[in-house]
Amino acid sequence: MENKYAFFKGCFIPYRAPHLEYVTCKILPQLGLELGEVQGFTCCPEPVGFSLHEKKTWLTIAARNISLAEEQGMDLVTVCNGCFYTLEHTKEELENREMRDEVNQVLSETDHEYKGKARIKHFIQLLHEDKGLNRIKEAVKIPLTGLKVATHTGCHYSNRFGEESKLLDKMVNLLGCTSVEYEMKNLCCGWMKAGYGEAEEGYEWIKQRLVNMKRAEADCIAVICPQCYQQYDTGQLLASRKTDIPFKIPVLFYLQLLGLAMGYSIDEMQLSSHRIKDKGFEAKINKILGEK
Repeated sequence: MENKYAFFKGCFIPYRAPHLEYVTCKILPQLGLELGEVQGFTCCPEPVGFSLHEKKTWLTIAARNISLAEEQGMDLVTVCNGCFYTLEHTKEELENREMRDEVNQVLSETDHEYKGKARIKHFIQLLHEDKGLNRIKEAVKIPLTGLKVATHTGCHYSNRFGEESKLLDKMVNLLGCTSVEYEMKNLCCGWMKAGYGEAEEGYEWIKQRLVNMKRAEADCIAVICPQCYQQYDTGQLLASRKTDIPFKIPVLFYLQLLGLAMGYSIDEMQLSSHRIKDKGFEAKINKILGEK
């Protein structure tokens, strides 16, 4: 392997979307990215509510996670926008020597020390910066020509309006797909509304997003965040029961879409684990892949 990274899985994927963990471990090593297992990782922790109420505790837990990778001499890679936000912002916060000393004083009780040496990488960032777009092109065996994709980058990875917000579009187009433009593209998926007590408003929120994607003739949605995936998969299913949504738009984690372009089947990319399924979409993919 060319590179080895500590795989920070977070909480959400192992417990609520283990098929995405499976796909990650299947695809990334084929691009020269070895995923190292680090014992003792905990929740990142959660980037919004926790940091607002217990800032120092939030930083200390995150610093401990980073220190575990540092002790193994590895940088961290995560497939979760929330984990990326927490760990990256912790590095920024702990550039303050006084705060770092306070955190390390607590960590000393657990025989760990945060040194700030490990890099924090989101997997999409890793593919773009460490592997390069040409490496993605080389991995494509079957261009997904004719497939229209509504991309959703998510909140915690980027500011949603800068250059980083356009990266997923580039990465999708590399696979032969067409990234479509749609209204409300840069807004939050609404997962926080669904998860923090405003479910009814969340159903209408996701319905508006899906309607705009449908108007753009999107065949599917591509995401890089497990919470966004959950919102467009389980959330779409729940919203369809509460509101009038006369269609379905399947959602794929980017690595699943990449895997299809690499020649893997729908089953191999674990689409059977998704709640939102669409026979028309599956037929289109199978036709592209040359399968019956």
